[in-house]
Amino acid sequence: MSDAKRRRLPLAELMMSLLPITMMGKALAAGIIVWFIHWVFVQDQTLFGSRPLKILVDFASVLALVPLFYFIFKWAGRIGEGLLWRLRRRLIVTYLLIGALPMLLVILLIALIGYTVVMQSSASLVSRQLDGYLELSRTAALSISREIASIEPSSADSGNLHRRLQEKANSLQPIIPDLTLTVLEPGSAQPPISVHGEEAGENAMPDSIGMRMPGWLERATPFHGLVVEETPDRRRLIRARHIIRLTRPRNLVFSLSYPVNAGLCARLKQTTDLEVMPGHAVRPLVLTPAGPQLDEAEIRELNAGAESATWPAGSLPIYKGTVKWATGKSMESDVLLIDLAFLLPGHIWWRVQQFKSGSAIGNTVVIVIVGLGLLFLSLGLLAIISAAILTRSITRTVHHLYEGTKRVEAGLFDQEIPIKGRDQVAELSVSFNSMTRSIRELLRVSAEKERLDQEVRIASQVQSMLFPRSIPKTEKLDIAQGVCIPARSVSGDYFDYLDVDSGTIGLVIADVCGKGVSAALMMASLQANLRSQVKAFHEALNLTSSINRIPETIGDTGSENRAHLHPVSRIVQSVNEQVSSTMIDASYITLFYAEFDDAKSTLRYTNAGHNPPLLVSRPDGGAPDFNHITRLEDGGTVLGIFRDFEYSDSEIPLKPGDVLVAFTDGLIEALGPQNEEFGEDRIIDAILSNHHRSALEIRDAILTSVKSWTSGAEQEDDLTLMVFKVKQDAP
Repeated sequence: MSDAKRRRLPLAELMMSLLPITMMGKALAAGIIVWFIHWVFVQDQTLFGSRPLKILVDFASVLALVPLFYFIFKWAGRIGEGLLWRLRRRLIVTYLLIGALPMLLVILLIALIGYTVVMQSSASLVSRQLDGYLELSRTAALSISREIASIEPSSADSGNLHRRLQEKANSLQPIIPDLTLTVLEPGSAQPPISVHGEEAGENAMPDSIGMRMPGWLERATPFHGLVVEETPDRRRLIRARHIIRLTRPRNLVFSLSYPVNAGLCARLKQTTDLEVMPGHAVRPLVLTPAGPQLDEAEIRELNAGAESATWPAGSLPIYKGTVKWATGKSMESDVLLIDLAFLLPGHIWWRVQQFKSGSAIGNTVVIVIVGLGLLFLSLGLLAIISAAILTRSITRTVHHLYEGTKRVEAGLFDQEIPIKGRDQVAELSVSFNSMTRSIRELLRVSAEKERLDQEVRIASQVQSMLFPRSIPKTEKLDIAQGVCIPARSVSGDYFDYLDVDSGTIGLVIADVCGKGVSAALMMASLQANLRSQVKAFHEALNLTSSINRIPETIGDTGSENRAHLHPVSRIVQSVNEQVSSTMIDASYITLFYAEFDDAKSTLRYTNAGHNPPLLVSRPDGGAPDFNHITRLEDGGTVLGIFRDFEYSDSEIPLKPGDVLVAFTDGLIEALGPQNEEFGEDRIIDAILSNHHRSALEIRDAILTSVKSWTSGAEQEDDLTLMVFKVKQDAP
């Protein structure tokens, strides 16, 4: 690859990395391109001279808003999650949403209602003042018309009428600005008599009634109200008119009119203290059964003229019933406009100061309102400070909990959170401290348990070394290796083979009351005690036999003395004496000890409260079947309870094919699914079914039967089994 290509690759990779991957990203990129085309190339409602193409781009521009809003909401959510990760910020937002926001909305609602009421009351005040002017001018018009009607026909010349009208106009001018009084005689060629007040000057506007009288007025006389007129330059103005027909001194039409202009608005300002401006009927309404609606025809007419159908910004229109002067059309028109600048804070403050300085009561009211405002402000500040303190107490506890969990995650369980207060948050800290203490205690207990388990494993290994590893050699006995299955890691059962003397082996099976380590320790003590006693007694017996050898001439007497000196019961009795002095209260040991004489094929035993071993042999009389069961029960009570108890022993002959099975109570008490014990009978059945087999096979058959019986249930007690069988070919 060339160097130029290598230099271009990073730039290409950079450009490729900037391209959108997701569908929404691609849609937003396409939308940006569409917006750019719309912004640059659209001219005169066409795109590249095509109107349909412009419509298509407009539609695509609207669709491009979908991915834009998608990314706005997505990134707003991510930013919100980042900003609101801390609990303090979340609580502040919560307080704003449930406290400040509703209060702000209530304040805004009250302000809106207040502004609405003030605007409505202001409009009502101005409207009533205008109605007062209309009523005043109506009364004046009726009075003047009656005065004209009272003139004698001989005196009703133009000069006299002009003089009288001028006097009336001058007297009404201070009250009704820009007043015009007109008298005309319909059908006469004489010009109308029209006068203005002396102060009207250039502000007086010509009365169009002198030029022409609309046809609708012929049917509507007398007329009192507001009319909408158009000037020659097509501007609209509002004029108050009072038109009365007179029959005396001759047929005349009297008109009193004045424009709703700046002069009248100045008078209204003096009485209402509001900025009032003349309206121009730019948004007329018509009354329909559905309510007032905009007069679209009038608005189109206005838009076609020189005057646009709009109001000045920041103004409030006052509607009154009017009649269009040219056509007699009735409509609701905006005759006055109120400047809403009085609602600005500066004007409100000025009015408050004006109200305060106006009287002592006003000053007192302002002081009371300011005092209440300061009180509410103080309460609000107190609430904010209280909320900050509560928030701090919550966030501090949560921060301590967060730091504590981080330390716990790091394996440091010595974290203690400071507790302040007695609320639920403080209880959370108490719970965390209790949890860490519990964890520390559990770790200590776990470490102690691990240490004990290690010791138990070592004890189990040591105990396994105490059991015999090999089977003694004998010519007549087939011995299966004994089996001890502990209920726990270590066992309280014990079995052993002892090499007692030449041609004699010792057989031991014992069961210490209890399970676990204590029973295992007692078992180890029993083994050491028994082995030492067996060795000591047989050494003493051999020594005694060699010193006091009995002559063969004694015959049977020598045999009886030898039997009397046999140490089986003496050994058990000596072991009992030793065990009783070290036995824990309420504990005991069951023991079966026997010595097999290989030369004589006899078994001498002592049973110290142990489950009787079972001897299966042929019945007397030479029957071929092995179905005779002998329980080896002779001996005495358990070890460890009665120190001076004297034990006995028994001797039985063993014949070829005889089977001897010794076991602990864990075998016969093994529970099945129905909570029923395995029992001695099932052991006997297993022996009888397999007596023709070897000792090892008989042992395995018994264990298989027990395992099948328990169906994998938890073992309740230690289980030990020993099986011996006299060989068939024994000499």
